[in-house]
Amino acid sequence: MTTTTTLGMKDFITDPVEYFDWSATRLWSMPDADREAFQLAGLKYRFEQLRDNIPYLKKLADADDVQSIDTLDDAVPLLFEHTVYKSYPSSLLTDSKFGMINSWLGKLTTHDIKHIDVSHCDSIDSWIDVMDEESPLIVHHSSGTTGTVSLFPKAKDEFERFGKQYALRFQRFGEPRPNDASPQAHVIVPSYRYGGSGHFRINDVYEKHVAKGDPDFMHIAFPGKMSADILYLAGRIRAAKAKGQLDRLEVPESLLSRLDQFEANAGERGRQMQEFLDGITTKLAGERVWMAVAPTYLWPLAEKALAQGKSNLFAPDSVISTGGGAKGMVLPDNWRTEVSRFGGTGRIPMNYSMTELTGSNLDCEKGHYHIAPWLIPFVLDPDTSKPLPRTGRVTGRMAFYDLLPDTHWGGFISGDEVTITWDKPCGCGRTGPYLDGKIGRYSEQRGGDDKISCAASYDAHEEAMDFLTGIQMSGAQ
Repeated sequence: MTTTTTLGMKDFITDPVEYFDWSATRLWSMPDADREAFQLAGLKYRFEQLRDNIPYLKKLADADDVQSIDTLDDAVPLLFEHTVYKSYPSSLLTDSKFGMINSWLGKLTTHDIKHIDVSHCDSIDSWIDVMDEESPLIVHHSSGTTGTVSLFPKAKDEFERFGKQYALRFQRFGEPRPNDASPQAHVIVPSYRYGGSGHFRINDVYEKHVAKGDPDFMHIAFPGKMSADILYLAGRIRAAKAKGQLDRLEVPESLLSRLDQFEANAGERGRQMQEFLDGITTKLAGERVWMAVAPTYLWPLAEKALAQGKSNLFAPDSVISTGGGAKGMVLPDNWRTEVSRFGGTGRIPMNYSMTELTGSNLDCEKGHYHIAPWLIPFVLDPDTSKPLPRTGRVTGRMAFYDLLPDTHWGGFISGDEVTITWDKPCGCGRTGPYLDGKIGRYSEQRGGDDKISCAASYDAHEEAMDFLTGIQMSGAQ
């Protein structure tokens, strides 16, 4: 590549929003030849930059004798299994050995975090607080629905560049970039404000890039924190129930000591949610809003408002989107149409993403998920993880390489079954490969743990609360 092209590639993988001049139309219209050239050049650059500076990646590359990247498929042996991010001994969390957690996590990032003193941390929450304050990372954890928490070492500056893209969601594809390319909007969060999972970390991004730092533009159902410890406990409860081993489950004394606080909050949550739902449909009527939440939050809100005769509530240039699955909730066939009628914002896009990614892959009016151009998609044989052809229409296991991160390896293999179309243009006009709207989970097909879920609802709190209360009552008898 020429020096000019190389510089363009570096701009593209460092700050894609700036590279596309804050234009959603330019982003989703990137010529195929440019995208493919930048993706390969970017992948080569990231490999050279990170190969010997991320200990786990070096070990993997040495084992497979991968010294260089010449084609996209050369990276497939280096795509991390999703289990890598929960490969630490589970006893390290249950025994609060966070110094050893840092030693493990340090093998997945270029940052040296072993020197951070976490010896006084007696919970996941307290450990995350220290890491937020003293490390260059914003550690994300998964919801732990399988009984194990995955931990992702995302850097603070990477998270900042990732946050810019949400401004582009206010634009309509095919139209010129508006003068105000990053408008302010009221942010509706029908859940907790804080937490260590990506589901709650993203609220910081919304406050900075959508609410423009104005706390009055943040509308939160529960201003407090979703406890990582409670989510972890809830996942362990589910896993123990599934194995018939609930009576063997041990709960740290540090968590039991916080029970009174949890119980007090539990008594308030139903009332708070009711007041929140009533308040936003009145206070924010006619305002530009931003709401990107799972159907488990979005549909009950819309259903209640519509039942009260409230529709077309917000300004037409508002953004309401969803994704992450219904988590067991039965949704009516026309729920997206009804949510659109509730908000008055037009079509409600679905987002396919996960904690590991820094890109939002939204579906278009044709029902296809379009992949952000800095995300390199791979579709693999579900059993061998060998790359399937990058032509035609292919079904297999979804994998990605995310070009934006520069301190952790962006390549990983998911538990999702997808169908991708590589080279037939979508009727919506967006360029690049796209996924069918129906995405499956190999875990559901095979009856095992094969997927990390990045979304979590506050119902997990209630399940764990019931369990903790039962322990306390049993101990008092």
